[in-house]
Amino acid sequence: MKRKMFMGMLLLLVVLGAFTAIPLGVLAETPLNSEAQTTGGADNLVPLPEAVSVANTSVSEMQTCVYQTHVQNQGWQDWRADGVMSGTEGLSYRLEGIHIKTNLENLGVTYQTHIENIGWEADTERGWKNDGQMSGTEGLSYRLEAIQIKLTGAQAANYDIWYQVHAQNIGWMGWAQNGESSGTAGFGYRLEGIRIVILPKGTAAPGSTDSAFSEKLQVPIMVTYQDGIYDPAYNYKTVNFNYQRPVFPETTPALANINATYDGLENEWQAKIPTFTTKALDYWNNDSTTQKNSHIKYNARSQMEVTCKEVYNKNYLLSLQQDVYSNYVGSTHGYHELTAHTFNTKTGTELLLGDILSIDQSQIKSKLTNEFAKLNRDDIYLDDVYEQLGPAAKYYLTDAGVCVYFNQYEVACYASGRPTITIPYSRTDLLKPIETMIP
Repeated sequence: MKRKMFMGMLLLLVVLGAFTAIPLGVLAETPLNSEAQTTGGADNLVPLPEAVSVANTSVSEMQTCVYQTHVQNQGWQDWRADGVMSGTEGLSYRLEGIHIKTNLENLGVTYQTHIENIGWEADTERGWKNDGQMSGTEGLSYRLEAIQIKLTGAQAANYDIWYQVHAQNIGWMGWAQNGESSGTAGFGYRLEGIRIVILPKGTAAPGSTDSAFSEKLQVPIMVTYQDGIYDPAYNYKTVNFNYQRPVFPETTPALANINATYDGLENEWQAKIPTFTTKALDYWNNDSTTQKNSHIKYNARSQMEVTCKEVYNKNYLLSLQQDVYSNYVGSTHGYHELTAHTFNTKTGTELLLGDILSIDQSQIKSKLTNEFAKLNRDDIYLDDVYEQLGPAAKYYLTDAGVCVYFNQYEVACYASGRPTITIPYSRTDLLKPIETMIP
């Protein structure tokens, strides 16, 4: 019996000796599983069992940055560290709040979020948050839409802080750093997840930095010209003029370029007013008293009017439509001409259809005529479609895709309406990647 106990103790000592001979560095070099997380409060962290690796950028086993998010239907999640995702993916749950801390000596962190119904916190009395304070809201069900994070303290110049968000309708966006905006503003898209990592100053980004932030440009559409002609004998407006267009109050070069484009379009439209007026008055003056009274009864008059609307505004692309309507009182019907213009909002440059397509310009006629042929409409003259297609053909953008169109009478009769094809953005055989076309 004593012999068996002695042998058992001897075996135990051998096993313990072998274990303690394992170098500690071996444990520290094991790559981190992407699902690994910390537990407990930030001040009482349980060390991650493995070291973090984000897009081939290794981070030491020491937890340099910790963060936790308040998630719809879940509340506060456990703390995460150094590039591990906080939040959710695939559940459509919004982030509502966030805490961020650093564990490096003489290094702090300050941050603000763009919040539903509030906007950027720094634009309100809420201000920037620091070193573990909550940014966002709790109990209000307001989504976070974007975030900015910066390092503070004596060591801030020696490090970069990188962060990447998962946004509604977009997915993982590009990495942002050192106070840059990450996420979206103006679209109403919720943040669903976030990754944060601190790296030595000048280290390469953890991944792609393309499209880290997207802000919807505010487009003020205004009536810039309004006038009319009255017949005093009937106390009635016989001709109406109205022009609507975007007018940007900002003075940035890009917005000034867009304003200049519409200044030119409005000037062209106003130049047609004298000719239209002469013909409109001829219609009115040649009508009998009975006809004039009928026009007055049904509020009919000659019209030269332009209305404007925004149809696409994201990815630094703005697409606007103008419906140019003209009608003479007593005529059979008026005429609607659709005009559309698409701009790079970073430069204000107008983009032609050829700038959007991925195919060689020599192929535009044949390939897009084939797309119109797929409509299987006998009322569209494909020979006319082929002749009028080209790099400067009419088009506009929508959420569904690129719409190439013709106005009435151009390739079909009036009753056929406005023949249009919509090319989905997934058609990379025809289109450039819309989300990354403007870097």
